[in-house]
Amino acid sequence: MSAPDPGLSPKRLLLCSRENAQRVATRLFDLQPGRVSIVRTGNPLQPFRVCTMPCRGERVEVEMVS
Repeated sequence: MSAPDPGLSPKRLLLCSRENAQRVATRLFDLQPGRVSIVRTGNPLQPFRVCTMPCRGERVEVEMVS
């Protein structure tokens, strides 16, 4: 995992955080129970992505299932 770019704004660092991805995933799960995953992307501008159907081979960090 690479370190966050120091040139990014504090707001961008907050939005890119693992904690923010967890908040988004929890809200999505509360609205639509089923499967919600947090996926690591490797992109410094979007290091985590929340999705309901991760693609094969993606690096799933967390998965919530009901």
